[in-house]
Amino acid sequence: MTIQLGLVDDHIITRTGLKTYIELNKDIKVSLEAGNGKELFQLLAKTSTLPDIILLDISMPKMNGFEAISVLQEKYASIKVLIFSMIIEEDTVMHMIRRGACGFISKSSDPEIILKAILTVAKAGYYIGNLTKKEFFRRDFIRAGSGTFIGNHHITPKELEFIRLASSNLSYQEIAEYMKVSYKTVENYRDSLFHKLEIKNRAALVYYAFKSGLIDGFSN
Repeated sequence: MTIQLGLVDDHIITRTGLKTYIELNKDIKVSLEAGNGKELFQLLAKTSTLPDIILLDISMPKMNGFEAISVLQEKYASIKVLIFSMIIEEDTVMHMIRRGACGFISKSSDPEIILKAILTVAKAGYYIGNLTKKEFFRRDFIRAGSGTFIGNHHITPKELEFIRLASSNLSYQEIAEYMKVSYKTVENYRDSLFHKLEIKNRAALVYYAFKSGLIDGFSN
């Protein structure tokens, strides 16, 4: 199935270059382009086919990425959001992930990385990439004899196994097969962790795991 992609960036040259490169991959079609958040929502209100993924800039006039992602989460939660920005400070990355972004790419990234990120989000639901270095986060976890604690939140051994598998490119169905459990059980692990950690998506879960020292790196 072709991935429907939206490009939201106020620089027309950037959008044109991205579209030309991205559509060299026959599995992706740029179905929507906008110069800011306000224009994005005008177009979304008119389209009959929503994008699967939106590549969203942060610094834009009229409605920036911070504002746009909040509206996307409220009105178009099915759309996965991949942030594409020159702003890569820790606070910004974490802020956008907490708001529901599925990944974060620097505008200085090689074009191959952008393409890889789109395909990874389509399959696995998140993309972290090389923005996250070990020294980027502090270790603030407590290990226990049975399971693990992240702050005050107890993570069971099965949930811990799920976290480590979820930090790979495996789909949820593949994780279920690997763990030899049903897809519904995997959904229960996911939903339980989202509730405990007060997060919204897989990208935020992976960030938590890396920040807490539960995993050492990323497979994507």
